[in-house]
Amino acid sequence: MEEGKNEIMELRQMIEGCFERQNKLIARLEMELEALSNFNGKQMLDSRDMRLQLKVCNRTLIRWRMSGKLPSFKISGKVYFWAFDVYKFLREEYGTAVLPEALEEQEPITINNKKNGKSK
Repeated sequence: MEEGKNEIMELRQMIEGCFERQNKLIARLEMELEALSNFNGKQMLDSRDMRLQLKVCNRTLIRWRMSGKLPSFKISGKVYFWAFDVYKFLREEYGTAVLPEALEEQEPITINNKKNGKSK
């Protein structure tokens, strides 16, 4: 009987150790993900983030980008938007977006698109 209790305790400790390692890994991944979505202190959103947060389809994002209403830029072929520009666009277009104070002070960064030499 005592032997069974010891085995259960060992198993419990192993499981708790696994959970602890998983929690540390999750925390590390969240920090790295946050670092990837920020550049020089400015928050970047990719197309997927935009579609999910604004509840619009990909075609709508493309129309906004192509019309010049919503500035974007590419890194390694992937389209990104500055959060500052998104809030500004929403405020100008719909008048309902509230611009967080932290973003009001940020100035957009110009990134050169190497393919055609144009700044976005």
